[in-house]
Amino acid sequence: MRQMSSRIDPGIRVKELGGLYISFDGSKSKPVSSLLQKLKEKKSVGEVMKKSVIGPDFEKKDAVPPYSESKQALKLKHRAERAKSTGDGWFGMKAPEVTQELKGDLQVLKMRGSLDPKRFYKKNDRDGFPKYFQVGTVVDSPVDFYHSRIPKKERKRTMVEELLHDAEFRQKNKRKYQQIIAERAAQRAGKRSQKKKLRKK
Repeated sequence: MRQMSSRIDPGIRVKELGGLYISFDGSKSKPVSSLLQKLKEKKSVGEVMKKSVIGPDFEKKDAVPPYSESKQALKLKHRAERAKSTGDGWFGMKAPEVTQELKGDLQVLKMRGSLDPKRFYKKNDRDGFPKYFQVGTVVDSPVDFYHSRIPKKERKRTMVEELLHDAEFRQKNKRKYQQIIAERAAQRAGKRSQKKKLRKK
């Protein structure tokens, strides 16, 4: 018997056709010319890459889906957002940035009991400054234009500047300062006299 050759010579390169097409059911196979035509019709690699996800503007596109945060991370995020304002109960009052000027005004308000000795204020038991507050401007009534209005030249930006500009306040502070110094000097003198008495004994 004659051995059949196991090698099949298609006459064309197999790689170009994308594999060899052999039909065992007796039906006619597609002609080689139609397969070559389809290969030519295929678009070039550059055109295909234009439609692909990865390209030069890949980072600009929202192609990558966002990672899912854990429940704990989401809770911390919501807590930080809630801490920025007081919420709906206080009309969403936001925590302002505390500057040096605001800090000075808050210190003056905290020590307002010592500004006017004739006036009584409730004791302030708060440690530090409040987190949420708003600063407003008092609008003068047009009726009081001539007799109880501070002219614009005399107005200051902060309460500390106003107090330092006030002559009466400066005189009071000077008197208070001299009184404190006199009391301390008397205390020192009393301590010295006590030490002398103890030495004599």
